[in-house]
Amino acid sequence: MTFTAIDFETAHASFPCEIGLTRVENGVVMESKSWLIKPACFPYMNPWNQRVHGISTKDVSTARTFEELWSELKPWFDDNILVAHNAAFDMRVLRSALAYYDLALPRVDYFCTVNVSRKVWKHLPSHTLGAVSEYHHFVFHHHRAGDDAKVCALIALKAFESVEALNVTEGLEKMGIVLKKL
Repeated sequence: MTFTAIDFETAHASFPCEIGLTRVENGVVMESKSWLIKPACFPYMNPWNQRVHGISTKDVSTARTFEELWSELKPWFDDNILVAHNAAFDMRVLRSALAYYDLALPRVDYFCTVNVSRKVWKHLPSHTLGAVSEYHHFVFHHHRAGDDAKVCALIALKAFESVEALNVTEGLEKMGIVLKKL
């Protein structure tokens, strides 16, 4: 059971201002980190986004750009399986950041814990990160990338445990979910 959970917070559209990554190896959370990112649209920050995540222009003014962070981030991605809650959003932000800085796409497959939670906990009225986390009694600082990535990883682990899977591939197969390519 090895994968990396990812979450982005954005300054505007697909311009990231924070990334969170949580590494799971053999079913155990090994490391969780987050980095503020000076977005490519700096100094502009969408006021609505700022209200959601609380990250301001001042917070990211001395942060490194995604391009400057990439050498540190890249090992988390290479030949790995990624998971995100609402993966379409996070993969779009990742692709956009890589394209903006003309960086090569890493070789990764990914899946989405929204889809996973819909398959495993069909009775839940909502499958948002907050709702699924509340169901499992996970306490976290929502809309901060590091916490969101860690909770996403925990949701994936709970789901795989629920279907008695030994690894990601088996778990997704039991749920009828196919890995997607970045």
